[in-house]
Amino acid sequence: MSGALPPPFEDPSEHTSRYGPAFWSCLAIGGGCMAFGLISLFSRAAATDPPNFAVFFVGLALIHDLVLAPVVIGVAWLLRSVTPRGIRGVLFGALAVSAVVAGFSIPFVAGWGIQPDNPSFLPRDYGLGLLVVLAWVWITAVAIGLARVWVRRGGRR
Repeated sequence: MSGALPPPFEDPSEHTSRYGPAFWSCLAIGGGCMAFGLISLFSRAAATDPPNFAVFFVGLALIHDLVLAPVVIGVAWLLRSVTPRGIRGVLFGALAVSAVVAGFSIPFVAGWGIQPDNPSFLPRDYGLGLLVVLAWVWITAVAIGLARVWVRRGGRR
């Protein structure tokens, strides 16, 4: 026997990281951005109100995990049986992006926190903006889906 290990096993001395320079660069940039945000949050505590931010942050996580994600997963599960396999990823991606954009925009569309004596606060038509963004998401998804179908069918004939 040559000392080689059977196929299911790897020599730990030969193990190398699967993460390349792009991963580590993005990790450094993202970590720096998060550090900047946390330092700013706590160094300006009088203006940022960290306990209020913590409630907001935890509340958003709970809304995402208990409402938004289950609804998107449920809708995707219902649509998977009637959706051609080649465009499921595009459809489900557009569905997820739409849910996140809609969830994020609810306070703006509803006008929560609007101040009548300050016209510069929430000055735009956020409902129209939401519709425009959702239209672009779905137009892009349809274009990608049609392109995939066209390529799968062999392009021009």
